[in-house]
Amino acid sequence: MTEGQISKEEISTSDDESRKESPDAMISGENLNEENLNEEEDLDFYDFLEVVSDKIDNIKNQIEKRREQPRQRLLRTIAELEEQKRILKSQLQHRIHIWSENFKQPNFIRTRDKISFSIGVANACFSPLVAGRWPHILPLVYTFQALFLITLRFFIYKRKSWHYFVYDLCYFVNLLTILYLWIFPSSTILFTVCYTLSHGPLSFAIVLWRNSLVFHSLDKVTSLFIHMYPPLTLFTLRWLLPVELQRENYPAITKIGPSLHTASAVFYTVVFYLIWQLLYYAFIVYGRREKVARGLRATSYTWLLADKDGFVARLIEKFGFGSPDDGINLYKVVFYFFLQFGYMLISILPVCFWYYRNMYINGIFLCSIFAVSVYNGASFYIDVFSRRYLKSLELLHDCDENEVNDGATRHSITCCPLRKASQTSANCSVNADASSDKKSS
Repeated sequence: MTEGQISKEEISTSDDESRKESPDAMISGENLNEENLNEEEDLDFYDFLEVVSDKIDNIKNQIEKRREQPRQRLLRTIAELEEQKRILKSQLQHRIHIWSENFKQPNFIRTRDKISFSIGVANACFSPLVAGRWPHILPLVYTFQALFLITLRFFIYKRKSWHYFVYDLCYFVNLLTILYLWIFPSSTILFTVCYTLSHGPLSFAIVLWRNSLVFHSLDKVTSLFIHMYPPLTLFTLRWLLPVELQRENYPAITKIGPSLHTASAVFYTVVFYLIWQLLYYAFIVYGRREKVARGLRATSYTWLLADKDGFVARLIEKFGFGSPDDGINLYKVVFYFFLQFGYMLISILPVCFWYYRNMYINGIFLCSIFAVSVYNGASFYIDVFSRRYLKSLELLHDCDENEVNDGATRHSITCCPLRKASQTSANCSVNADASSDKKSS
């Protein structure tokens, strides 16, 4: 075989082999192209997701920024309001301090006492006139004065840390009376309780705690009003209001009839009294015991138990529960509550037996109670107020003598202690009135 033939055969075999290998190469190329396409598709999908997530993050950031802006504005506004509140509070405290200092001036005290005296005298004359001529108007007069005077007393006592006195029984009876007059006029139970408590412990408190009719003292007039006006109002509705108006406006009076059922009257009165006593013990004696024990708040029972000359403190000392100097313990408080309960129970019995059944006995009782307050007021004016007045006159007389002897008006005015003494006397008068009213309220 020649070389030419061999080369042709080799070429032909190589062509055959290349033809055999070319389909495999084509298949592998196609696979590579498909993989590249798949990778590109995968890359495009992930890129799309990444772009979408970036967009979402941007939107979230924008939303957060928009949320933060109002929040920051709100915080700035709150800070500005707090600053304005602080400034207004400081200004208000400064003005209150100035007003309180002005209220202590003798001129203001004299003007206040004159106004109180005029209003007290007018009220003492106006109330019986209304009760006799227009008895249906008296509940309105009583309600208006009660809301005004008790609210004013609460704020005055709040400033002196005496506002726990407002939770005593006398204020509770006034609240029950107002509820009966305007919300439950057909409730025989509530009317019975109001009548017995107002003519019982509330009226007798004028005698026991020496309430006095001192017209120039707002505190004393308020104390007398709280104890005297509820029985006067209910007396007017019971005896002076026409029967037609009783049936129309206060049907409970006509339902009860001419007399109270003693057993039911005592029972319902005791129930309402115990409700008040339990609430008082829960919120004042127990709930505020730390403030009361530290002397931060004054109450009626701590005041009476600490009064060395008082009847309650001396009676407790006789029973062996300790003297007023020993402080206030649980035994004293419990004994005081039982003593108060016995006083309430004894004082309501005449109401059931006599006062509600006979107009004249009821009227004589109220007139006697009012006469005691007038006598106490006269004792105050003669024994206490007159001494201060005479002392002021003596100081004025000494100043006049200094003017005559020295012949120097400026020197006499400078040396004259009248202004200082009058201010001291006025301040002492205010303190004495307030301390005595703490007992009487």
